[in-house]
Amino acid sequence: MKKYTLLSILLACVSSLAIAQTGSIKGQIMDAASKEAIIGGSVILKGTTPPVGTSTDVEGNFEITNVPTGKQIVIISYVSYKPKEVEVTVYPNQAILINSTLEEDVATLNEVKIVGQRATFTDVSVITEIKQAEQIAVGISAQQIQKSQDRDASQVIRRVPGVSIQDDRFVIIRGLNERYNTVMLNDAITPSTEVDVKSFSFDLIPSSAIDRMMIYKTGAPELPGEFAGGVIKIYTKTVPDENGLSVSVSSSYRAGTTFQNVLSDKGFAGDVVGFGAGARKLPSSFPSTNTLLSQNRPTEATLQAFRNLPDFYNVENTTVNPDLRLSIGYNRKMFVGDKTLTTFNNLSYTNSNQVLNRDQNRYLSFDPSQQKSEILSAYQDNFYGNNVRLGAMSNWALILNPNNKIEFRNLFNQLASKETTFRQGYSTENGRDVENFAFRYEAKSIYTGQLSGTHDLSDATTVKWTGAYGYTHREEPDFRRFVSSRDRGTNDPFTVEIVPGSNASLTRGARFYSTLNEYTSSLRADVEHRVRRSTYADNDKMDIKLRAGAYGEYKDRSFKARWFNLVNPGGVAQEVLNQPFDQLFSANTIASDKLYYGERTNFDDRYDAQSLLAAGYVGVFYPFTPKFNTSLGFRAEFNRQTLQSRLRGAGTDVDVDNPIFRPLPSANFTYNLSEKSLFRLAYGITLNRPEFRELAPFNYYDFAFDVSRVGNPNLKTPTIHNADFRYEFYPSDGEIISVAGFYKSFLNPIEAKVRYAGSGVSFTVDNAEKAYALGAELEIRKSLKDLTSSGFVNNLTLLLNASLIQSRVTTGFEGQEDNRQLQGQSPYLINTGIYYNDVNSGWQVNVLYNVVGPRIFLVGDKEIQPTVYEMPRNVIDLNIIKAMGEHWQLKVGVQDLLNQPFRLIQDSNLDQKITNVDETYQTYRPGTYSTVGLSYKF
Repeated sequence: MKKYTLLSILLACVSSLAIAQTGSIKGQIMDAASKEAIIGGSVILKGTTPPVGTSTDVEGNFEITNVPTGKQIVIISYVSYKPKEVEVTVYPNQAILINSTLEEDVATLNEVKIVGQRATFTDVSVITEIKQAEQIAVGISAQQIQKSQDRDASQVIRRVPGVSIQDDRFVIIRGLNERYNTVMLNDAITPSTEVDVKSFSFDLIPSSAIDRMMIYKTGAPELPGEFAGGVIKIYTKTVPDENGLSVSVSSSYRAGTTFQNVLSDKGFAGDVVGFGAGARKLPSSFPSTNTLLSQNRPTEATLQAFRNLPDFYNVENTTVNPDLRLSIGYNRKMFVGDKTLTTFNNLSYTNSNQVLNRDQNRYLSFDPSQQKSEILSAYQDNFYGNNVRLGAMSNWALILNPNNKIEFRNLFNQLASKETTFRQGYSTENGRDVENFAFRYEAKSIYTGQLSGTHDLSDATTVKWTGAYGYTHREEPDFRRFVSSRDRGTNDPFTVEIVPGSNASLTRGARFYSTLNEYTSSLRADVEHRVRRSTYADNDKMDIKLRAGAYGEYKDRSFKARWFNLVNPGGVAQEVLNQPFDQLFSANTIASDKLYYGERTNFDDRYDAQSLLAAGYVGVFYPFTPKFNTSLGFRAEFNRQTLQSRLRGAGTDVDVDNPIFRPLPSANFTYNLSEKSLFRLAYGITLNRPEFRELAPFNYYDFAFDVSRVGNPNLKTPTIHNADFRYEFYPSDGEIISVAGFYKSFLNPIEAKVRYAGSGVSFTVDNAEKAYALGAELEIRKSLKDLTSSGFVNNLTLLLNASLIQSRVTTGFEGQEDNRQLQGQSPYLINTGIYYNDVNSGWQVNVLYNVVGPRIFLVGDKEIQPTVYEMPRNVIDLNIIKAMGEHWQLKVGVQDLLNQPFRLIQDSNLDQKITNVDETYQTYRPGTYSTVGLSYKF
């Protein structure tokens, strides 16, 4: 109730600020010599922070609304034209008309050449790009990003139609699993940032560095052939609007986390900046795996090597501080003779925390007569996680002349997470109460660099090229976990369970270490030649466009793990085993006649993998009439995935070698019904390759779910047939209303599933036989300006994105449910928001809502483990932004206002729907997240 009261008060405050009157500026920008419209020209109000403005549409028209009354200076610019400043006086509720021209910028030897840049960051420019795209596309601009409290790309992209976010990082488009997306950073494919799945972690890119984000939902020959949800292009900034230095700092409070007293691993000094792995990993002098396996009993040198490792149980009680975020941006435009050098730089630091009280249950078979399942185990986790991200971006552009530009982009992120989990509960399987602990640290270093060029060889021919390099280094050093138990229902002390002799256990006194290195190199080249038709000599929109290009990529990954567990050789006094945890796991108890660590590394604890991708394409854009055009293309991709590992136990070699050649045709048709509406139709074939980890037989223990995760070397590459249509209506600049439908047919789709063997339950992946998805989408982005005489209503913009999807799977496996929805796919998605923006007073208030329909988290079977569903959460975010003069900006935000629980529910009665009889698999509340931030722009 308090939350809704707060919301009402804030909206009332906003409406009281809406009495200020504003006007608008509109007009048309033309070439001074040819009198042709300048498309994509930048029109900005001078001195506004962030920049307030727009870009010209296909007719050269523009309109800036909600302009403060009084004198304003309008800056008009475009590539290779001289910028112009126009002074106007804006009156309340009136539109001021500016019809202006720009002259080409011809430099002399003694002059500095000013090269304007097309504005791509505004709502209007992005909607214009969507309208002019030959494929079905959606997008979001930097201007809209600034209206929200979104910190990174993962939060930004959930505002895009048909998009949802999983685990606060991974993108799902059209309800499909994140594996069906390809992410491009500018014009280079990003490497997967996760070890287990094909996925890109969008929280790596700060929102302040994003120029715009586009999602292409249909195929084209110049786009990668590996997707079914969409190709996501994140364009980062290289050319600043003006020179500047900005500093921002924010602090956040999470309900249920901040100022809580928690149990935490003490850690090391390097943890604060994300470089804590070095203090935890095995030293170079540590005995090798072969050395330890050759010893019947550890030598004194081996025992001493283990004694020298950091303490196993090294915890403290600590109070959780508020989250901290710092960001420094430096932008500059420099002129070197007749050339322009620009740079956009960003340095960011984040230190965030989360406390979760997580319940999870496992069950025996469902009893129809009792309408419930007998509990196998019930656990309550007290989880504390500290996450650190240190990021640096440095982008450069050298504009040699209006026809040639070189860009150099660099992005580096150091990410680290430190997790402490204290688990309490019971197991009916062995009749024991349990208290288990896990201490996990993970660090990732991710770098991607791109060197690219754009060259207009003539008025008719453009060549683009990009060379990219990516590096991912991941360490998971000294992941420690142990189990303690007692007879259920007693008050006996908990005793640590230690395996006897040569037995191995992933959970009992185990120490796990792993290292991953992945290198990716790629090179692409694209050429476009435009043919002017004699019958349309004065209309460049009727040009025939011929395209061709090539892409090459090589990826190499090496992974190795090593682990040990504490061994009881027998004869150890009971008083030793009953010691407090910190004493039992101390160096003093490590001895050949007490407790010692045994090498448990197996054959499958390492793998090497390589991927070679070679692609080429040809395409043509052919406008039959000014209203009807088509874009046809053919792309061919050859990919060879190889992986080398060995099976656990016998050590049988695993050699995966999958050379696959796929022809990938695509066709896009567009019919312009009028200047403001059009209809699109598209078809294409795409594919979805397995990730390296999905092919590897490596067995990894996941403490959070208390299961092992294992790959499948027999995975096949899925093929997808995609058909789409979309109707688009553009009421005015910056507005869009669209309705779309799509159909996808999958052959051999990959799904996450449960596997039951003699060693217990594990999570794995496998191919289903076939599947289909049928969906509809609605997008509305509409200003309420001029609907009433109210200044408050005129400052409102409504955003609505909704998707409905039906999918069905044929598994081809006995014992699994058929005719169900595709794993990871949601039946519906809704994103909506109300944006209030009063330029005159500097107030912005946004209320945003998001919900994702129930989706299959894990495919089960009909006997032991039912299918598990992730249930919907209604999420409301509130953001308030106040500009204070030209330099200061205050941001206040509340995310996840409702704080509804995250719930995994198993379909206990196997009826393919979740009802009251179905039971909780896992649940927790993330906590409402409140942020206060202050930024200053020099």
